[in-house]
Amino acid sequence: MNRSLVHTTLALLALILALAALALIAAPQPQSLALLAACLILWGVVYRLRASAWNGALLFALIWLAFPLLKPLNQHWLHSHADALLAALDSRLWGGKPLPAWFHYEAHPALTDLLAACYFAFFPIVLGGVAYYAWRRREPSAARFYNGLIGIYLAGLAGYLLLPAAGPAFTTLPDQGAGGILAPAVIAIVKDGVTGMDVFPSLHTALTLYITAFLWRDGKRKTALALAPITTGTIAATIWLRYHYGVDDLAGLALALAALYCTRQK
Repeated sequence: MNRSLVHTTLALLALILALAALALIAAPQPQSLALLAACLILWGVVYRLRASAWNGALLFALIWLAFPLLKPLNQHWLHSHADALLAALDSRLWGGKPLPAWFHYEAHPALTDLLAACYFAFFPIVLGGVAYYAWRRREPSAARFYNGLIGIYLAGLAGYLLLPAAGPAFTTLPDQGAGGILAPAVIAIVKDGVTGMDVFPSLHTALTLYITAFLWRDGKRKTALALAPITTGTIAATIWLRYHYGVDDLAGLALALAALYCTRQK
């Protein structure tokens, strides 16, 4: 992996862990304190192994482990959010109101179930991509994959700190009671885990698009074709379920394209 990228990501994660630690000192939460301790240990492991072939997978694991700590960080440190700004930008782009406001998922339970399943598929898509390239970690394509993946996460975390926002579903467009079989459960899980600041850019958009396109470019065409409709559904779900503004997805699209460009084989 690119050394500067590894060091910059570790530095940003150190800042996030420090801010989370101060927040938890002010308002202790036993589970979050245990998570913080695990993150600090893993940060040390990643730093020690930063030049190994495992660095990409380990950095990813550290990012995922640290992600829930954004919630106490947000609660303690961030007293203003960018939802109004993002909603205003969205309204200018999409005919006078934010893009999610044009849709009413409560009236379409079958479609909402389908898109909720796609939204949740984000996790196996990302974990599958990480596991596959960890297995192939000594091949040049693995280093390129992780450079793009970690670069997207780095930009995403920076965006969350600079423009923290909760998203339409947790501000102006709350759930009015979704029908269906899967959707209520997915919505409840997301609501329980929301950090309140992880909206701009949309990493659901950036990461699923990046992984699918990278697999295509790396010769895994059948896998990429199988993932393409799920990726499309995931991106649509971010708007349909009101978790993101349209500008979040546009930023996620730009981020994925930038990562693909920077990781092309020269």
